[in-house]
Amino acid sequence: MPPAVTVLHRDDHLLIVDKPAGTLVVPAEGRAGPCLVDVLSKQLGQRVIAVHRLDEDTTGCLAFALDERSRAALDACFRDHTATRDYLALATAVPSPEAGCIESGLEEGPDGVVRVVRRGGRRAVTHYQTLARRGRGALVRCRLETGRRNQIRVHLAALGCPVAGDRKYGYRPRPRERYERVMLHSWRLQLAHPVTGDDVDVSCTAREPDLGPE
Repeated sequence: MPPAVTVLHRDDHLLIVDKPAGTLVVPAEGRAGPCLVDVLSKQLGQRVIAVHRLDEDTTGCLAFALDERSRAALDACFRDHTATRDYLALATAVPSPEAGCIESGLEEGPDGVVRVVRRGGRRAVTHYQTLARRGRGALVRCRLETGRRNQIRVHLAALGCPVAGDRKYGYRPRPRERYERVMLHSWRLQLAHPVTGDDVDVSCTAREPDLGPE
């Protein structure tokens, strides 16, 4: 049996877990095997409702609703971008400048690849800060102001420093360099509780040494 998913916060309405790598949050066409919604529903013995998405390879803080009332409030929270979402990314080069804000329009092509477009697209804003050097690359903290599909991956690639392991968005492995997945971790999630309105602030340490402080 697969190991139990680590629960970071749980009450009657809200669940936040540490998502493992290589797991889809919800079912996808053409993909077999259980998704995280199924795994958690079985593990906890109750229905969990996805309101927040992370890419298959991305690890870390991920929120679920435990009832319909909470789902509506959490859907609004993520739709209106009122949650604070901090990620850690292992970039293959040091961003220049080392801290800043990336704002662009993003558009998904027929091939499923999201690209920066000069006109149109969906507005996407990422605030970033280089935290530490990692060889030729860097550990970069990214805070999402918006939450578009593949946003951090696309924006770091546009800076010329794609996320390590992200072959979809420009990563090319160097000799003796092996990354089995996209090195992106949802480090911190802060939001208003969907029922009480209280502040919920959860963080989790990445399992990979490259995605943590030295």
